[in-house]
Amino acid sequence: MLLTTENIILIGALLLLVSVFAGKVAYRFGAPALLLFLGVGMLFGLRLISFNSAPVAQFVGMVALCIILFSGYSRIGIDFLT
Repeated sequence: MLLTTENIILIGALLLLVSVFAGKVAYRFGAPALLLFLGVGMLFGLRLISFNSAPVAQFVGMVALCIILFSGYSRIGIDFLT
């Protein structure tokens, strides 16, 4: 599969749609949504998403980690830290 702009947008939209449905299913069964998101990511990672370059994979992982840490910090609030 060629990585054109259209294919990247299509894969991203498909992942978002599947993640929303996985979140709804997780909420219905009382399972942690993160567990299903991890499963969806591993499922799609096998066939659709492949990193042939270790530096690119590291960069994507670091950006994702920064977003997760920022999101967690923004929900805590400054009062919790003082």
